[in-house]
Amino acid sequence: MPQEPFPEAVDALPEFIFGPLSTAAGRVRQARLERAGLRHDVNRAVLAPAPGEAVVIRVRVGPELAVAGVELRFSTDPGLDPAAPGPPAQGVHCLAMVRTRLEWDDLAWGYLEEWSAAIPGQSAGTVVLYALTATTAFGERIGCPFLDPELLRRSVLAPEELDLDRLARRPPEPGPRTYAYGVGRRPIPAWLREAVIYQILVDRFAPDPGAAFHSPEDLGGFFGGTLRGVTARLDHLASLGVTCLWLTPIFPSPSHHGYDPIDPGAVEPRLGTLADWDTLVAAARARGMRLLLDYVVNHVSSEHPRFRAAQADPADPACAWFRFRDHPHDYDCFFDVPGQPEVRSDHPEVRAYFLAHARFWLNRGCDGFRLDYAANVSHAFWSLFREGTRATRADAVTLGEITQPPAVMRSYVGRMDGCLDFRLLELLRAFFAHRSLTASAFEHALGQHLAFFGADLVLPSFLDNHDMNRFLWLVGGDRRRLRLAALCQFTLPQPPILYYGTEVGLSQRAAVRRLEEARLPMPWGQEQDAELLGFFQRLISFRHAHPALRSEPRQAWLLDDDRSLLGVRCGEVALLLNNDERPAAVSLPPGWEPAEPTLLTAPLESFDAAAGTLSLAPWAGAALRLRGPGSPSPPAAGPPAP
Repeated sequence: MPQEPFPEAVDALPEFIFGPLSTAAGRVRQARLERAGLRHDVNRAVLAPAPGEAVVIRVRVGPELAVAGVELRFSTDPGLDPAAPGPPAQGVHCLAMVRTRLEWDDLAWGYLEEWSAAIPGQSAGTVVLYALTATTAFGERIGCPFLDPELLRRSVLAPEELDLDRLARRPPEPGPRTYAYGVGRRPIPAWLREAVIYQILVDRFAPDPGAAFHSPEDLGGFFGGTLRGVTARLDHLASLGVTCLWLTPIFPSPSHHGYDPIDPGAVEPRLGTLADWDTLVAAARARGMRLLLDYVVNHVSSEHPRFRAAQADPADPACAWFRFRDHPHDYDCFFDVPGQPEVRSDHPEVRAYFLAHARFWLNRGCDGFRLDYAANVSHAFWSLFREGTRATRADAVTLGEITQPPAVMRSYVGRMDGCLDFRLLELLRAFFAHRSLTASAFEHALGQHLAFFGADLVLPSFLDNHDMNRFLWLVGGDRRRLRLAALCQFTLPQPPILYYGTEVGLSQRAAVRRLEEARLPMPWGQEQDAELLGFFQRLISFRHAHPALRSEPRQAWLLDDDRSLLGVRCGEVALLLNNDERPAAVSLPPGWEPAEPTLLTAPLESFDAAAGTLSLAPWAGAALRLRGPGSPSPPAAGPPAP
């Protein structure tokens, strides 16, 4: 799910990938708020310490807050919460933090303090939980994180730029937050790095065999896709070369999308039964495919039994699952939608509830989870969730939807196996769809991005998904430009994701003002673009046939901003991308002859192997196999495009 839009950016919603951070004003606001109050920056902590390695924990104190001391409590027993009020329980250790840094900050226009303490090294497999509490100069104990809008209003310059009224509407934290990290790095399963992932919105993909889609009056209605329909269409996906299916939520829900679950331990009756799920698992396994389930922890449906119990009785223990501002009708909810109340994911009962249901699906054949709106759930939860799911299935994976900057994405190393790469999405759409980046700027930003993460986090790439305009819509239905962008995406090192219908030309009827515009039913039979489908089959086959694309370094050999032309080499594969409406004549570097065109998005306008020259059509790309000395001949990836 996308980040909550700010009012000034509503008109830009179709490309509002990073929520408030998509605008300059939003980024300045966020940077200022990060310098206020009491804040623990998990992005700066050791992400996955080695056994025996001490971990330095740091807290930042804003200029408006006078702090006399900070205490760190930690525990290595998941049953002991260091954030519990009162004196520390036996097994909860206390450390006095010391002020280790004082610096002037122009953006905060004041002095920032940093307090720190080191948690001693622990053994491999240990999950360390910790909490932070400060004592103010007035003797008041405050838990981290802490932000007082009224204190900011009285003490900072231009407080109106911080939208403090919005902050004041959120209920205060009930106490210090529990943070956590795991000791030792669990290896990321190899199958994920090699995967080609296909995203399926189940209600919109395929109805039961022999049935037709429904025709609801509104796009928010039910179109009738089912699990049985997915099973019946697995041969389509197998012929495409897909190795992993990502299913949007299949749990009981009042909506077509399922991101407001009522019971994460069952199947929505409209979509099928548990027996249908079991059949799908067996059929997918027979074709070498794995299955990821979309899993929502941040919020539930207002029809969830625990929420109904909480609304009915303010004394019911279920109230502790939710954040009520004014019981029973004013509470924190996702995007201010009353039908999707947010939960306290660090509450022990809530944590146990979601982990138990995740284990249920892993034992039922699921291979892992795509974690919806994961940045709004604590790092502590995901640390414990990963440990718990790996204990159930050693090769289970977790992929987070983290619509945050790369520094925040990287903070999930050791807590997840990967994050969907929204920064790369932004770069791909900027260069290939909006053409707001030059070839050199795109390649430079791409190289930095890949280097920033290294190999500790898998970053699946995508051109679009269910929460934004489809790429084909952005380029006015021009399939040449879709093929060009896909060639770039599928030759990058990280596993690609293909949104259902992209391979057969599915677009939309209007720009996304309602997300349903990007969720039209899948075309089948004569409605499909067979030529485009053939291209994607060859493209995915090419990726499978060239594993060096995932491991060899990328080297730019042609950067031509005037012609929006980009050339990259990866091992024995050379790529040429002509992101322009004009043809492009290219001479290959000396010593590259002979070069064999292996995959084309459109026929070459000319090619002279002996001279090492070729001409690309407008909006066209080519993958060349270099057959010089020492270049082995890999298996063919299917015939070149006609």
